[in-house]
Amino acid sequence: MKNTLLLLIIIQLYSCKSEPKNLLESERGQNPTELNVKKIENKISKPISETDSKTEFDIGYIKSKTSPLSKTIDIEKIDVKNLEKIPEDFITRYITPHKIEIGYPENLHADFPEAYAFNEFKEYENFYLYTFTYDDESCCRTLYAVTAEKDNLKPISISVIGYEGGDGGWIGKKYGKWFSDFRIENTDISNYDEESAEQNKETEIDTTWSEIQLNKKGVFKYIEHHKVKYIGNKQVE
Repeated sequence: MKNTLLLLIIIQLYSCKSEPKNLLESERGQNPTELNVKKIENKISKPISETDSKTEFDIGYIKSKTSPLSKTIDIEKIDVKNLEKIPEDFITRYITPHKIEIGYPENLHADFPEAYAFNEFKEYENFYLYTFTYDDESCCRTLYAVTAEKDNLKPISISVIGYEGGDGGWIGKKYGKWFSDFRIENTDISNYDEESAEQNKETEIDTTWSEIQLNKKGVFKYIEHHKVKYIGNKQVE
């Protein structure tokens, strides 16, 4: 009887020690490198749609980042610090590939995405319009207007509608207002400091009164109405 009990105890102890070996048999058959790779893959694997897809922008997104379009165009009155920054993905898809029809430069770039911010928005019958600011730290803060197709937000037309800034001896400002849903009045003032023959500084002041028209297809058109130039106190144009 004692021998039987002793044999049962030994069998039980042996079974307990063998169970961990059975649990690890499938892992011991693999080499350690393969095992670690599989464990890492299991931890980080996600559907492609969750990891590699880009943000899908729609008009609801733009509306949530902007305020309704106001009649006044004066960049000094825009609280830029509280505007929503434009994501780089949006910039490279909907802004930088399109040529600027009215204003400068010919194309914007996405080297400094933090320079872009959404401003205002308006819906038209055939297109959307939104504005954004761009801060060029070496020169100016510029206000752009973009018209976009309703089905895919592809830009139709981009125009400068306001700016302020200076560089070297130049200081300039463009401001105005919407006097209808399709027309903007603009005043553009540029001051230049020049050296005269007597080495006395004289300021050249150029003032241009213009209009930006927007047709029903969303295309901007620039019309210059009047321009004057002064050097010192003398009108030269």
